[in-house]
Amino acid sequence: MDKFSCTRSLGEEIYYATLVAENEQQAREMALAETNKKFSKSGGRLREWSVRVLESDVDGPARIIDCGYREA
Repeated sequence: MDKFSCTRSLGEEIYYATLVAENEQQAREMALAETNKKFSKSGGRLREWSVRVLESDVDGPARIIDCGYREA
């Protein structure tokens, strides 16, 4: 598993999630689901999320570490 940083811009807001997942696809899906749950369906579409690996070979299970948003 890897630790990922996921971001999505929506107007002046930047949504973000830090999480542990198997791959980039799972990271996008988890970020979108958590954002929709916390922020009234603001997760958008999977392709709108940017994903990068922060750390490789992280112990599982898949989980959300942090999720939120900031104004740009």
